[in-house]
Amino acid sequence: MSQLQQPKLNRLYQRLWEALHEGHEVIIKANCGRFHGQVVYLDYEFVEITSLTIYETEEGELTEDSCFRTVWLIKLSEIVAVAQSTQAWSREALEQLLDSVGGRQGDSEG
Repeated sequence: MSQLQQPKLNRLYQRLWEALHEGHEVIIKANCGRFHGQVVYLDYEFVEITSLTIYETEEGELTEDSCFRTVWLIKLSEIVAVAQSTQAWSREALEQLLDSVGGRQGDSEG
């Protein structure tokens, strides 16, 4: 029997699987620090995320070594929390959303 057995799927694994297949970026909090990037690999023991950082000069220009790619391989058992951004809004859309939620809350308080 193999040393690495398939564990029961849990919510953490499901969220990472969704991020991998839907292309969402994640923020992972682990015992050793925080990591931010896009999931590029996932198995029952590890998740691999990659991030791209671009540094511009004060004038907004790129230099020869302005772009950095970082790849992290993180053991699932070390992960404390995972967050993912799945939706983005313009300021106007956010204000409309907050107004509609605020209006509903006000209606239920009376």
